[in-house]
Amino acid sequence: MTILIVDDEERDRMWLKNLLVQNFPERQPIHEAHDGQQAVDMALKLKPNLVFLDIKMPQLSGIKAAEMILQKLPETGVVMLSNFSDEVYVRQLWKIVPPNGVFGYVLKNASNEQVVEAARAVISGDCWIHPGIARVIQRTQNRATSLTSAEYEALVCIALGMTDHAIAKRLYLTEKAVQSRLKSLYAKLGIPGRGESHESEFNQRCRACYVATRRGLINQSELDDWESKLEEKNKGGPAQV
Repeated sequence: MTILIVDDEERDRMWLKNLLVQNFPERQPIHEAHDGQQAVDMALKLKPNLVFLDIKMPQLSGIKAAEMILQKLPETGVVMLSNFSDEVYVRQLWKIVPPNGVFGYVLKNASNEQVVEAARAVISGDCWIHPGIARVIQRTQNRATSLTSAEYEALVCIALGMTDHAIAKRLYLTEKAVQSRLKSLYAKLGIPGRGESHESEFNQRCRACYVATRRGLINQSELDDWESKLEEKNKGGPAQV
């Protein structure tokens, strides 16, 4: 069995490698990569049974690297090991994991025992989710609070500072359709409508960005990525973003 550890921090790679060697002495060899692109290149060459991926890395993010690896090697077990429990990462991960795929999501503040437990689960064909992530997953699966793709797209656009007119132009919608998406977004984020009681002093757009940031729905890297995609879409016509 081959294991691939991918993290741009050498200290974290060494800690994880030592932990795996101690607990899985029969699971050799263990290889290392230090960025997302190297992870993809090595995975396609080595065809590892298990890959540990940090989320934030140079070249490619861990989630993007996982997507590229799973497209070619769908049977590979993937464990995301990260400092981040942001909802945005959970949404991204759910999009790329095959329906029958096995994976783990472990926060770096997890105990050694939890990391070993996650590895064992994925090796045996099960999934393992850190308790802190499990709470986020429950929220993303709750229809009253989880955002649809359209609502999330609207959130990103207002976080980028776009007006209703600009959003409509970029997304090939009417302004009325944009306003409908925003109304639904505000409701799911718990933001009162205009003229509603005690929080009417808040600007809805600004409040939505604040609540979304607090929930971990958006972050700087996600916004940069979406702005780039929207620019490409604007130049080349309708496309998936």
